[in-house]
Amino acid sequence: MKKIVSLSMRDQMYEALRDLILKNTYGPNSVLQIDGLAEEFGVSATPVREALVRLEAEGLVTLIPNKGAQVTDIQEADISNTWEMRRLLEPYAAGQSVSLIPESEVAELRREVSSLHAEPFDNNRYIEADNRLHQMLYLHLSNSYLKDTIRRVHQMSIRIRYFPEGSAAMHERVVNEVIQEHLAILDSVMTRDARKIAELVLAHLQNGEKRAMAALEKKP
Repeated sequence: MKKIVSLSMRDQMYEALRDLILKNTYGPNSVLQIDGLAEEFGVSATPVREALVRLEAEGLVTLIPNKGAQVTDIQEADISNTWEMRRLLEPYAAGQSVSLIPESEVAELRREVSSLHAEPFDNNRYIEADNRLHQMLYLHLSNSYLKDTIRRVHQMSIRIRYFPEGSAAMHERVVNEVIQEHLAILDSVMTRDARKIAELVLAHLQNGEKRAMAALEKKP
């Protein structure tokens, strides 16, 4: 049983459920029953209900009267619209960032990404490394408007970004492809070639969109 002990139980429940939805532990169309969640987390129904209301406001669930909520579906338009924004923003940001990123940061992240091939596979480490890489490619910029826009797009895309890895039929292939693409990007950062890094990031995003679409087609 997952036990939450905190003075801010409402916020803890919200963060816990949001994390499980974004990582697709609770996948699209999953039904989240209030009583079941309360028992699972060892809390009363009230913080669960309040968390689900907040998650509905974010578009992550749809409330079911007197029962709980259903995780919102992922549609083809969600993928295409999100990746359109990412293709417009991230290659440019990476090209502008490439001369600003410390070598030590690149080397440390490269070691982490390389180690992801080890068994047993750690999905939390994989997601953390992915987030660190994509943040590295814009966080060093001085343009706060560009950084904030990319950050918002990333927040909207998290659940879709890790949707292909949740497909049993695609998991191993997707993880290996992403790791290799990440390593190529990190190696390119060390060359300080703005055009090359922009090309690699664009190709990575195009591949990511294809993987997400393929996972959607395989969804039951």
